[in-house]
Amino acid sequence: MHEHNLSLDQILSRIDYAYLKPYGNVKEFLEFLERARSFPFRAVCVPPCLIKKTIEERIDKRIVGVLDFPFAYSTTLTKIVALEEMLSLGVEEVDIPLNIIWLKSQEIKPLKRELSLFRRIAEECILKGIIESPVLTDEEIGLAVKLLAEAGFDYVKTSTGFSGKGTTLEEVKKIKEYARGRIKIKASGGIRTLDQVLDFISAGADLIGTSYGFEIALEALKRKDANSEGLDYAEAYIDGACLRNPGPGGYAAIIKEGDKETVLVGSEPETTNNRMELKALICALSYFKEPKRIKVYTDSEYLLKGAAEWLPKWKAQGFKTSEGNPVKNRDLWEEIDRLMSIHKVTFEKVKAHSGVLLNEKADSLAKEQAKKWQKKLF
Repeated sequence: MHEHNLSLDQILSRIDYAYLKPYGNVKEFLEFLERARSFPFRAVCVPPCLIKKTIEERIDKRIVGVLDFPFAYSTTLTKIVALEEMLSLGVEEVDIPLNIIWLKSQEIKPLKRELSLFRRIAEECILKGIIESPVLTDEEIGLAVKLLAEAGFDYVKTSTGFSGKGTTLEEVKKIKEYARGRIKIKASGGIRTLDQVLDFISAGADLIGTSYGFEIALEALKRKDANSEGLDYAEAYIDGACLRNPGPGGYAAIIKEGDKETVLVGSEPETTNNRMELKALICALSYFKEPKRIKVYTDSEYLLKGAAEWLPKWKAQGFKTSEGNPVKNRDLWEEIDRLMSIHKVTFEKVKAHSGVLLNEKADSLAKEQAKKWQKKLF
């Protein structure tokens, strides 16, 4: 088991979860999309014939298409037509295999021309060039990286996974050496476990492509839970308040560790109720200097739904709502996401003014903090 400093979300946000099976079916593909929705993967990588279906299913991920996959046998004109069609459908990224016959035959001129045409046509699109590193010599890897970087591609992708050999750590290290920071790296081909993902990231990969994303996510989740079992337990009772909303606001967090209670409060002169609820959570989680198991009691539906349901989707969409609008209070949600990656946090909904003593106390303290500003301002 590897030691690492990456949170579960940080690992999954580097994974392009792929469905590129040669003998699949639509029912199986829809099941793949459901699995993709379960975790905050960076993107889904799908064949051109399923791009429209992916869009129709409103998947909350970036959509990556593949061009002339996996062997790049088609003519340049055929590829251009297919690329333009994918772009018209709305894909944001395209993974493109290099013509390995040209590369190994040192037919550099047509290869350079083809790559530059792709870049010109897909000017606003992220392009990844697949070099099939398992079947290349070191010199050929260096040449492929050079051509992609000079053509303006965004990533070198190691393999389609169809060469019969898996990508190795040595290949990724070699690509990084040749890239010299000019182009990023996506490792792909035979990556099936969490430890492999961590190894390839350590070797220099910026992204991971795998059809085993769901299994890797489950493995990471189990490992996270196992690591949290020995953590000390604490409870946090939190609340936020705002006068006139927007207006002067306050927040409070009461930390309970065994018999010990710690009261934390804060306020702002001009804010909203939702921001104060979020600040209360940040205040509580920031109090702990070491990872903890923390149960948070709150009456805020906004906070509960945001942390449990909306936050993973917002992250996958670049902190945009399903309508494409910027997420409100992004600065606070990003800090909450960071803190929740450190601690094992669970939530319990408390009905407002239902007699839960410490929540009532937090409510009273938050209002007192807001009123302090009211006195100063008025």
